[in-house]
Formats: sequence, C-alpha cells, structure tokens
Amino acid sequence: MSDKSALEQLIDNDEFSNRLNLDRKTYGLVFDRRTLNAVYYLIKKYSIDYVDFPISSGKESLIFKVVGMNKKSYALKIYKMSTLKFSNTMDYIKGDYRFEKERINRTNLVYIWAQKEYTNLKDMKKSGIKVPIPYGYYKNALLISYIGTRTEPAKQIKNIETDFNALYEKIKTFMRKMYNDAHLVHADLSEYNILFYRNNPYIIDVGQSVSVKHPMALEFLRRDIKNINNFFSRKNVKCDDEYLFNYITGDVND
Repeated sequence: MSDKSALEQLIDNDEFSNRLNLDRKTYGLVFDRRTLNAVYYLIKKYSIDYVDFPISSGKESLIFKVVGMNKKSYALKIYKMSTLKFSNTMDYIKGDYRFEKERINRTNLVYIWAQKEYTNLKDMKKSGIKVPIPYGYYKNALLISYIGTRTEPAKQIKNIETDFNALYEKIKTFMRKMYNDAHLVHADLSEYNILFYRNNPYIIDVGQSVSVKHPMALEFLRRDIKNINNFFSRKNVKCDDEYLFNYITGDVND
C-alpha cells in the first residue's frame, strides 16, 4: 500500500465511509480533516493495509478492526471530535497530577483523552492486568491490539455464559492490581467494558481511569465496586461491597 493510495482512500469520503459501513451522518461527525490526518498518520506508521470491519460504535468513539501488511490484526479507536463532552470529561482529567501541566481546552481535550487512555493501558499492562496492548496514538486516534477471533470481536461479559464465580475472582484480582500496582482506578468499570476471550477477562475503555491520588479516586472506586457487584450478584455470586473495597485497597487478604 503506497502512501498516496492510503491518503486518497481516506480523503475520498464515499469510498472510506463505504469501507467502514458508515452512514453519511456518522461519517460527518467523525471524519473531519483533523481525524483523517490522525488516522492516516497511524496507518502510515504501523503499515496498516486495510480496514476489516467495525467493532463498536458509541457516543464518544468508533472502533474498527484493521489489518497490517504483516497480516496482524489491530483495533483502531477513533475519538469523535464533536461529541466528547467537555464538562463530563474534565472530572477525570482535572485533579490527575499526570496531566496537570497540559493546557486543556475544547480543542485539545480529545487529544489528551487519547493520550490518557494510551498511558493508562501501558501502566495496567505493565502491572499484569489483561488489557489491549497499546501500540501508539496520534491526536484523536489510538491503535491497540485486537481481542477476538478473525471474524468477530470478543464478547462483553454481559453476553457470555461461564463460571461467574471464577470470573469474579479474576476481576477482583485485576481491580486490586490496578489500585496497588498501576496506582489507578478504572472509574467506569462494569459488565459493558470487560471483554471475555480465551477464558480470561480483558479490561477496556480506560480513558477516564484516574490516579489513586485523584481527589475523587475513592468515590470512583466505590462506584466501580457497586457496578461490578450488582452484575455478579445477578449471576448468583456472593458479593460484598465493603469487603471488596478493603480487599482492593489492601486492608484484607483473600
């Protein structure tokens, strides 16, 4: 794939939108000139050959399975420039010492969000938590490892049947590692952002994750615990919010 052909594919709205199975309204919300440039940068740097299929579409981002010239599969996450809410997002950036020197405004907020997710994924991966591998980011585009089979992405845990007691134990361990080793709180953990692949949970969507030093870290942690325990309680797993909080923060052992 030459640089010229890749750029032409991105700039040609009809072709690119058709390849991504996007309608015109969705395409216009996502692929402005800045986003096209960001996507092109990652395509060029990581030798992406083609877009395979869409993985998910949310209010704030789109994710696609893409394939490199070496046949390796990746996930390309594109944050929408027009829909990331400034006021909501600032709760997760303001107070995080890692980004306190960043000049934050509506223009570069999405860029910081992509950088934040990349940084959080690196820290979690280093701490032994199963997450997508972060390869690189540029502006509002993030390239991570793809989790799933050749034909379909891994399912969210809300859509699987498994031994939920065993799964709960693994997620408890990940939450504890996240807090004590990565020094992070997910801040939006639920059955919607944990994937299940090859009998293991994978934590995803960590852009909002905050340092344990964040002034709202414990509040976010308790919310995560409530979400996770509510889900597993419905699967007949014995859960206790206060016990899990103490387990995660290191006050008790299992």
